[in-house]
Amino acid sequence: MSYSTKDQVLALLFRAGGNFISGEDASKSMGLSRAAVSTAVRGLREEGYAIESVTNRGYKLITLPDTITTGTLLAGLSAKRMDRVICLPVTTSTNSCLMELAQKNAPDGQVVIAEMQTEGRARTGKHFSSPKGLGIYLSYLIRPDVAGGESAFVKDWSFITKRIGMTVSDVIKDICGISVKIRENELLVNGRKLCGILTQTDMEVESGMIRSLIAGIGINVHRTEGNPGTGDGMTSLDTETGRSNNRPVIACALIDALDDLRTSLSC
Repeated sequence: MSYSTKDQVLALLFRAGGNFISGEDASKSMGLSRAAVSTAVRGLREEGYAIESVTNRGYKLITLPDTITTGTLLAGLSAKRMDRVICLPVTTSTNSCLMELAQKNAPDGQVVIAEMQTEGRARTGKHFSSPKGLGIYLSYLIRPDVAGGESAFVKDWSFITKRIGMTVSDVIKDICGISVKIRENELLVNGRKLCGILTQTDMEVESGMIRSLIAGIGINVHRTEGNPGTGDGMTSLDTETGRSNNRPVIACALIDALDDLRTSLSC
């Protein structure tokens, strides 16, 4: 997959972590002209990204963007890994979208992530509120031939769901310093819901063969009590840490951790 010059430049600036990167270094690392880099920076500014430019020093992102885009994810994931990541501004449900892709032979490890879901779902068909820009809404595809064969899905379904919960928990602990409690398909902090996990399978009706498992993960990051759909039983990473947490950084770490989990399931 080829990426736009703007996505590549945004990823490069994001990786710099608030430091300057010269136009020459940027053009060399991406194999682009300095004029192309300058044009991309101008386009990013028009989209609202604050980028400082200083003669003989280059360009610097004033703040690391919190948006979930191809460019911000490309900063934390390799281009090869991004070939199996679909980033959407809005979708009905990342699980529904990925289920359709799975039925069209999407590869093992395929990810769908969105800034907003209009029909996000929790267990037993309940609605999972997914406001724009306030959480991480991500679905991950695991094929049974990778995860120890179909029998691993059928015989120990709860085990796989628990392993996914533990993986999400570890990422949250490593990045945000928060310890969570896993209760079935939910991650809780002091009894309040921080994250929900919905696992679904794609089954062939005639043979009963399970072709794939989809893990849908919804993490509340910036939500506060004033946000729509937020009840007394819900919390967020920002609430628990007392600071603003960067969603692209967490999303990239989560994808990496799920990749490791998928590898371990195949052993």
